[in-house]
Amino acid sequence: MKKVIGLCLVVLMSSVSVFAQEGKRGDKKGGDPTQRMEKMIKDLDLNEQQAADFRKIEAEYREKMKAEREQAKSDRENMREKMQTMKENRNAEIKKILTEEQYTKFLEKQNSQSPRKGDNRRK
Repeated sequence: MKKVIGLCLVVLMSSVSVFAQEGKRGDKKGGDPTQRMEKMIKDLDLNEQQAADFRKIEAEYREKMKAEREQAKSDRENMREKMQTMKENRNAEIKKILTEEQYTKFLEKQNSQSPRKGDNRRK
C-alpha cells in the first residue's frame, strides 16, 4: 500500500512540474508588442524625443508588416523578402535616432528576442 501511495505521489509531482514548465514556455511566445517596445526603450535608456520617434517608427512598421502578412498569406517566399526589406528599412530609420552605442544594444536585444536565432532558419 505504501508503495502505491509513494508511486502516486511521484507521478503527481512529475505532472505538476511538466505543467509548470509548459506555462513558462507559453508566456515567452508572442507577447504584447507594446510591452516589448517599452522594455526596449527602457533598456536602451532613450530620451523623450528618441522614445517618441522610436514608438512612431515601430508602430508604423508593425502596421505595414501586419498588412503585408494579411495580403501575402499564400506567397510565403515573397512575403519573407518584403518583411526582410521592411525590417532593414525600419532599422535604418531607428539608427538615425539612436546613438551608436544605443543602436548596437538595440541590435543585440533584437537578435536575442528573435525566436529564430543564428543560421538555423528554414529555407
